[in-house]
Amino acid sequence: MAFFTFLNFYLIIFIIFAIVMIIVYIIRYKGLAIDVWEPGAAWTRAFIYFSFCNIIIAISGTLEQIFAQSLFTIEQITNPYWIIYCLICFIYIFLAYWILWSRMTLTFKRKYYIGSEIIFGVIWGFSSGGILLSFYHLWRLTGINGWVLYLFSFISMGLWQYFIQDYFWDVYVSPEHDTPKSIIIKTAICHIPNIVICLGFLITWNNYIVFILLQTFALIASTIFQKFPAPWAKGKFNAPMVKQGIFGFPHGSGYLGEKKSYKNYIKKKK
Repeated sequence: MAFFTFLNFYLIIFIIFAIVMIIVYIIRYKGLAIDVWEPGAAWTRAFIYFSFCNIIIAISGTLEQIFAQSLFTIEQITNPYWIIYCLICFIYIFLAYWILWSRMTLTFKRKYYIGSEIIFGVIWGFSSGGILLSFYHLWRLTGINGWVLYLFSFISMGLWQYFIQDYFWDVYVSPEHDTPKSIIIKTAICHIPNIVICLGFLITWNNYIVFILLQTFALIASTIFQKFPAPWAKGKFNAPMVKQGIFGFPHGSGYLGEKKSYKNYIKKKK
């Protein structure tokens, strides 16, 4: 009963917060050009998305499972295979995001805002990691397991990440931080292996909290090393460059030169 009350409270809070953020966005940022990157608008869009993620995490039953689990069991922490696999996941995330991803990321001389970047990364990590976890959780409730569960979860996570990242996040939230080449390399070496390895850990050991921590660890690095501006940051920031994608919707193209991608997108739209 206590958790049911908490779950209701959690849902109500995020529904109200989402509505407030939508109203703020409409009042302050509606009509903002796609080639203008405004910190306040980006944070507001992100908070709307985070609210949506947390609503799904709650109503899917994933949140309840997160709170029902311990970080690990005695059987797991005394199992050398669990320890080795867990270490492999964290080490890979460190090498892929804190080393490789950071070195391939454009920042255009933006300043660090370490405090707000860590906060943003933690919220992003829990929200994004949580909604990916929800796909696994919902498929698991169907009774499928093993490679079938892995395959269905991987396809669901991959499709979600592709459309959200390419058609929303890298257009309306993140400032420009990639090139066409870095997008391909990051996808092949960072993002896909991240899900391949961490989902394997999740399927094998069913550690919800560890999965969330892994994704949070990755996204804190992504936030810091793209030097994501604080909502109060002042100045002119490079907006993500875009090109036409599915059904003509804009999606992130990576940096090709000043205004080049945006002009091509507008030209094609006409």
